[in-house]
Amino acid sequence: MPKNIKNNTLKEILDIILYEAPSTQDEIADKLNISRRYVTKLLKPLIDNEVIKKAYVVDLKKFNEISEMYETNHSVPEYSGEFFIKQMLKEMGEQITKQFAWSFEALKTNDIDLAQKALDEDLHTNHMYTKIKSSTDTVISLDPYFEFNNTLMFNEIAYDMERIGDHICHIPKFVIEENKEVKEPVIDVLEEMYEMSNTMFQKAVKSSLKFDANIKEKMDRYERELTNLQKLATKKISSQMAKDEIDKKNSTYYLVLFRV
Repeated sequence: MPKNIKNNTLKEILDIILYEAPSTQDEIADKLNISRRYVTKLLKPLIDNEVIKKAYVVDLKKFNEISEMYETNHSVPEYSGEFFIKQMLKEMGEQITKQFAWSFEALKTNDIDLAQKALDEDLHTNHMYTKIKSSTDTVISLDPYFEFNNTLMFNEIAYDMERIGDHICHIPKFVIEENKEVKEPVIDVLEEMYEMSNTMFQKAVKSSLKFDANIKEKMDRYERELTNLQKLATKKISSQMAKDEIDKKNSTYYLVLFRV
């Protein structure tokens, strides 16, 4: 491998592999509007040195070892294995925020098409988790002591975010299966819960990537406020349920709404 690799296209290819999980080199070529042959040429030295593994997973430890060979407009430390994992976690957080926003908007407007779109986004969220886990597992398998604590922590964060994505799925599933508008005052309380949960999640992701331990007190306060809103929502749903006529058509509506 040459001492210096001054090629922004190769950096773009690595970004696509890390963040977009392409299945083939043709897919990479299409995204960058370049030939597949050129992609193959640029990747060959990295594949030969096992920096890039099967299924286009970057071996972050080996990438660290050769990162000084890359001349880019950015400083070398930014392209360490930890940086790449943090970037993937950041993008996974943004993905879940989008999934959550679409899910709640579908609930507010009883929009089945948007609900299905939000539900489909969970597949992308799951794929991002798999990509992060594959990269961190590769690091651990090659060198169990390499950034061991951080690597395990990043895996845990990715897993927790994937689970949050799964829980968000209850919202669009409710919209699709029940196809019934959630009325005031219940929707008003749920909107407060959504806004607080969304803020809480974004702050938590940002703080975890900065290793900010001072966030705990603020998270505890959010958790208490969210619990109070959950109790209020349950009370409002119960009150509405008592006034409504329960029949076969809406027998599951309130049970699933409690879960939302």
